Amino acid sequence: MVMVNSSAGGGNDAVSVNATPPFGTPVGYGNHATRSEAIPNVPHIQVGGGPIHNTATVIPSTKGDAGGSMGGVASGTVQSSNRNTNGSSKVFVCGCQVTRNTDPTTQNSTNTQGTGTSASQYIVYVFS
Repeated sequence: MVMVNSSAGGGNDAVSVNATPPFGTPVGYGNHATRSEAIPNVPHIQVGGGPIHNTATVIPSTKGDAGGSMGGVASGTVQSSNRNTNGSSKVFVCGCQVTRNTDPTTQNSTNTQGTGTSASQYIVYVFS
């Protein structure tokens, strides 16, 4: 789906493999980032009732992998930041690619790769 991301809602999901107490056993946990919690780096452009997102937009924390409190196996973090790694190849806002619902993300810092699972809005689409 190619709906443009904004802080109006929606989310990104992935499976984060974290070391789990007491022995540090790697276990997969659902990891969710809520787009409405993003730090708006383009507050003057609104899409569907919230600031538009681009590849410089950061969601400072994610939820769901707290059970693996010894940290992610790749990042060493728990419930850390989320951001889109790619966006539109042709549509830019403030010098960065506009992100869409199914563009890839990094979650729990750089522990895992995810994608958007629910749209922010259904008004503005970017097809390239």
